[in-house]
Amino acid sequence: MKIKITKYEEELVAAAEKFLDAAEKNPSSRAVLERYGYSTEERDRGRELVRDAKLAFEWEREGKAWRFISKTPERRKAEAKGWFSENTRRYVQSRFKAAEEAAGWTGIGPAKSWPLSRKLTVGVALAAKEVVKAADPSFWLEARAELKRDLENAKGNAPEGAPPPKDTVVVELRGWYERWHLLAHRVFRGRNDLLAPFGLTSGKAPPRLRGKAAREQYGEGAGGKLDGASADACAIDQDDDDDGLGPDPLAAKPEPQRPTKSLPIVN
Repeated sequence: MKIKITKYEEELVAAAEKFLDAAEKNPSSRAVLERYGYSTEERDRGRELVRDAKLAFEWEREGKAWRFISKTPERRKAEAKGWFSENTRRYVQSRFKAAEEAAGWTGIGPAKSWPLSRKLTVGVALAAKEVVKAADPSFWLEARAELKRDLENAKGNAPEGAPPPKDTVVVELRGWYERWHLLAHRVFRGRNDLLAPFGLTSGKAPPRLRGKAAREQYGEGAGGKLDGASADACAIDQDDDDDGLGPDPLAAKPEPQRPTKSLPIVN
């Protein structure tokens, strides 16, 4: 099964690596993050995930990636058949989608503005060409050849030094980076000089930091939930004003009391 490496995945790896390098080169910034659980173990885990992701990309490009996650050959064969089904299903769907766009029924192409009569004549003819491509022999021959290779590989074990499957390591790296870059946004708010080395910019808080649940997860009290530290030990104190960490702009503000009209006293 061919797996495409998207630009977003490559950008994620680059951003995570930049974050790690910035924390290593800026001890004062790292010290603040450490108060919220950015420990040596977390840094080592980030480095390992970045390394695995890069290696997974390399193996994918060379066509030798080991993508199976099952332990037994039988289950690995089932995985391979599932990949074949998913790959062919997506291909057929893409051809029918292209047919609808060519006929002007969907999409934003020129055919979308055609009158109904032209859609039913020229549009249908163009759509038929796309539908025919769904049965392209070259695609099906290649897909079956790939299935045969995957079934053969399923009989053995992972090659020595094989990285985790690309999708698996990317998901784990995204979770790791999401946690720490959101925290950096939170604790370095308003300080572009502290955010810039991490590849971040100050401004409006990311959407995940605006709600009550987000404040509880990433706000001042978040330190109490990271690595078992207590909220009191990790809370930002008054000394942080020297680091530019002023009052919490995301802290819940008390609702103003509405004036109430006094009732007349009945004698």
